[in-house]
Amino acid sequence: MKVVSILYIIFSGISILFGLLALVGGGMIAAGGDMMGAGVGAVAAIMGVVVILSSVFSLIVGIIGVKNCAKPEKAQVCFVLGIILIVLAALSLISSFGSDGNVFSGLIGLVLPVLYTLGAYWNKQSAAAPAAPQAPSDDANRNGPEL
Repeated sequence: MKVVSILYIIFSGISILFGLLALVGGGMIAAGGDMMGAGVGAVAAIMGVVVILSSVFSLIVGIIGVKNCAKPEKAQVCFVLGIILIVLAALSLISSFGSDGNVFSGLIGLVLPVLYTLGAYWNKQSAAAPAAPQAPSDDANRNGPEL
């Protein structure tokens, strides 16, 4: 789960930069003057905002995952966030069927959320599992019974 969370942080940072570029580029195109440029610029700016917002969410999920990966009692939060990520990735995949989008990239986009959720699930299971009893050490058996 820690590795996937770190990947989320890295990819989110890159996506935020691309979103900012789309936002600035869309504003520059919209300021170009003609009606077509204004429409294209507005769409690019809106897409930039959407990319930034979704990337900020992914960044928060990554940070929470890194922070809580060694805390099985916090695994439920990560599990719920993972389910939300899977739903968002599935919606993205479904939208790629309706457009000329690449379905393969949509399937790849499902891998990280599934791995994140699976890691959170395993973490949750380890918190629910009873601790294994400790075997007595060899030193206690070597010296004989204590009186």
